[in-house]
Amino acid sequence: MKFTKNKIHFYVFILPGFLLFCFAILLPFFSGINIAFTDWNGISQKYNYTGLKNFITIFSDQRMLLPTRNSLLFCLLGTLGGTILSLGMALLINYRENKITGFTRTVFFLPVCFSSILTAFIWKFLYKEVFASLFGIKSFLGNPVTVIPAITVMELWNTAGINMLIYLAGLKNIPQEFYDAAKVDGASPFTGFLHITLPLLTPSFTVCVTLSITSWLREFATTLAATNGGPGGTSRTLSIYIFENLFDYNKAGYGQAIAIVFSLFCIVLGVTVSDFFRKREIEL
Repeated sequence: MKFTKNKIHFYVFILPGFLLFCFAILLPFFSGINIAFTDWNGISQKYNYTGLKNFITIFSDQRMLLPTRNSLLFCLLGTLGGTILSLGMALLINYRENKITGFTRTVFFLPVCFSSILTAFIWKFLYKEVFASLFGIKSFLGNPVTVIPAITVMELWNTAGINMLIYLAGLKNIPQEFYDAAKVDGASPFTGFLHITLPLLTPSFTVCVTLSITSWLREFATTLAATNGGPGGTSRTLSIYIFENLFDYNKAGYGQAIAIVFSLFCIVLGVTVSDFFRKREIEL
């Protein structure tokens, strides 16, 4: 294979990123696979290989039931809420092009610039101080019934702007002639949305829904900063449970085994959802 000047430049530019990826992702991943077959406590320099014991224990661990239920609930609420919110914001911005559009897009996207930790502290203050002063209600984060919806709102505020831009790009690629023809045929705006907008946005749904599902299943930082899995473990997710096994319970081998199984589940689910939407994509 001949290396042209452009190809050399290409490989030189991607080399630092590739080395960082190997150091930060690949090396810990393969090290974790080895640890998953041991009884390592995360501290000792010695450990023993236990075969498939850690993986077998996963399917009889009753403590995993609540974190699994919480992760699935986060995934359901976050994906549905995020899709509706992001698409709604994109439709609102795309409805009319004017001088305020750029400002509105910036305002909607601005929360994305905040870290998950900062988002948690902002909303903890709002729930605890502002809501209590204005409405006389206790913090939603302290109620086992409302804690997961409350954290979902926090996370949606922080992340919805990303999917909004993807949906907005998809809306920009839909030819106006389709809507004009539908209007001539007597179709209502809602009919045009159902039969033109939604089908032609399928490529955007492929990206956004797939990323949303896998991201919400891995919910970790915001919940950890906001409640640390409380109250009473009612917001503990699988990611937090893995973290606790690795660093709190001194069960690094078992925690790595859960992480591997969980990662494989997320990969399979992500590929399945992506294939589902790709089969329904419409080529313009």
